[in-house]
Amino acid sequence: MDDKPALRSRMRMVRAAVADRVVRSVELWALVAQLPGYRAATSVMAFVGMNSEPDTESLFGLIAAEGKRLLLPRVEGSELVVCAGDGPLTTSSFGVQEPTGPALGLDVVDFVIVPGLAFTKAGDRLGYGGGFYDRFLPRVMAPNAGVCFREQLLDDVPTHEGDVRVQQVVVA
Repeated sequence: MDDKPALRSRMRMVRAAVADRVVRSVELWALVAQLPGYRAATSVMAFVGMNSEPDTESLFGLIAAEGKRLLLPRVEGSELVVCAGDGPLTTSSFGVQEPTGPALGLDVVDFVIVPGLAFTKAGDRLGYGGGFYDRFLPRVMAPNAGVCFREQLLDDVPTHEGDVRVQQVVVA
């Protein structure tokens, strides 16, 4: 199996080749909306899709239409913090759109949508290499789901000690 840096590079190219990204993103969010953990949630922590990631505009609209509260992550030091998703965003040093408002307690999170470059059906995840979600997920007591396009679902991804599986993977 590829080492993580080589696989990350390959999976970025694979994901960038998804031609119908916006349409499949809408399908992805419809599948997420059927999950019991999402349906029961009053607040949902998502992410702002960038580059070839799933487009999150329709997700944000769905969350609002269902009367749920959108939460977004921000990197502070080596950790992710949770912030309200309805305020202004700024571009982080990683090139990611992040909320500018105050950090909230982890207890406000009812469901977490987790991005990644690749997943397995068992929930192994290849992230971007910073370990932010690997440190975050064990700290938040909410169900979670990794999301990806079918091209990102692999039979195996390299894992190391400290890598945290997502509880379920939603694929479109």
